[in-house]
Amino acid sequence: MAELFRFFNSVEGDERTYQANDFAQFFKNFLGNGFFEGLAVSADNNMVVRVSPGSGMIEGHEYTNTSNLLLSLTQADSVNDRIDRVVLRLDRNIDRRYIRAFVKQGATSPNPSPPSLTRNDYVYELSLAQIRVIAGKSFIDDSQITDERGNHELCGRVQVARKVGDQINTVDIKRPNDPPGQYQEGIAQFYLSGSANPDIMQAWMDSIGVSPSDYGRSLSNLRAYVHTIANRTNTGVQTITIFDWTGSRQYEIYGVFERASNSLTAATPWGKWQENVIVADEGSNNRGHYIKYTNGIMECWFQDSDLISVNEGSNIYYNQKNFIFPQPFISAPRVDAFSVRQAGVQWAGIRGLSSDSVEIYILSTNSSASGFLGYTARGRWR
Repeated sequence: MAELFRFFNSVEGDERTYQANDFAQFFKNFLGNGFFEGLAVSADNNMVVRVSPGSGMIEGHEYTNTSNLLLSLTQADSVNDRIDRVVLRLDRNIDRRYIRAFVKQGATSPNPSPPSLTRNDYVYELSLAQIRVIAGKSFIDDSQITDERGNHELCGRVQVARKVGDQINTVDIKRPNDPPGQYQEGIAQFYLSGSANPDIMQAWMDSIGVSPSDYGRSLSNLRAYVHTIANRTNTGVQTITIFDWTGSRQYEIYGVFERASNSLTAATPWGKWQENVIVADEGSNNRGHYIKYTNGIMECWFQDSDLISVNEGSNIYYNQKNFIFPQPFISAPRVDAFSVRQAGVQWAGIRGLSSDSVEIYILSTNSSASGFLGYTARGRWR
């Protein structure tokens, strides 16, 4: 066991010397692997590609390319394609000790795959691009190059190191009544799990005034991100996004809520939560169109394409038709019925309203009236 501390100047009788690995460990505390900028791969000429100026970080070691770097590829096979990769390679072996860009050659095949990346205690590679070397072709063009810098598993942007990121979702978790002054300046966020953090997750939902049952789910089915934009002079806006954790439900977003504060102390706490209503689902079928919103409201509408005529009557002529909503409501909605006039003065009415259907009437004082019935409905889907 040891306490490590760095970096300090040497004094007589107490020299402080450091190895490159000490600096690498320091930078790994807060910088992950990836590229900062540039390092795009493009075709140059014949079997040559160009890596643009840029910089990156691998396992705490920094890399910078200051000018266009040309890399040559082996000539294409006459029969089969192959896939090469342009990689940034950290090599910590004592006889190398560098980060450099290389072409890592793949194997020729009727169905080629890119070469795998080496990642061990001594060598660690990031992929900048794939290059498909086409059989019998004597040059590389940009259509053969696939940029892989944006894939975080292969390269990705330099971000907060994983050891810091893991603690953001554990140590940095706060409760909803923690005052604005407890939040760091800038952007802070953490993740909540209804199964791993049930008490804290429930507290956040209670502060909003929603329950898992409102979404037809249990607490363990729910997840949330809390995102806070803060400033030391006036803590700003906080957002919580509640969503489903299961892929089978397409990680459905159940609600987005925001609140604000203009204080750094507990004396002036957070303001009231306000829901940022978004579309949860929308679609159509042969019964009409619908839109579901995250606040539980649903709107449905339909206009019939079948002409309906009134029947014989005394003084008032009428006819009716039943319509099933494209999606059911949880209780009878508000319905506005209409009739698009084809002939005769007419109006529409409703009866037999339920959570999943409505009967609409066409009424007229004219025995020859006809029209196309329709409706708009608004109610709750949950």
